[in-house]
Amino acid sequence: MMKAWSTSKWQKECDKKMQIKGTKEFPKCEVCGGRVHCMHHFFPKSVSSRLRYDFDNLIPICQGCHMRHHLAGDPKIHEKIKQKRGQAWYDVLEKKSREYNKVNIEYYKYIWEMLS
Repeated sequence: MMKAWSTSKWQKECDKKMQIKGTKEFPKCEVCGGRVHCMHHFFPKSVSSRLRYDFDNLIPICQGCHMRHHLAGDPKIHEKIKQKRGQAWYDVLEKKSREYNKVNIEYYKYIWEMLS
């Protein structure tokens, strides 16, 4: 039986579940090889809800690399990821980022099941 959560609670819980699943499946930082801290969104959540739970958009990253990217604005972090994954990967994500994605409780229930 599915829980009776609000949309924002579903989003928060799906975000947690995605982080747990991702860091278990990908234990090493894609940038430096260190111990993974979180799954970083290459295309930010604010830019595309379509890519929020897309593992092609999620980058396993250590705390140091994540902070260098977000706090210091180090462009080398995204450059290295793009170089490693390739232009074709980037082009597919960029196209997906423009796709419409209706976000509601049913969507989050679907994501919850997909992450299970």
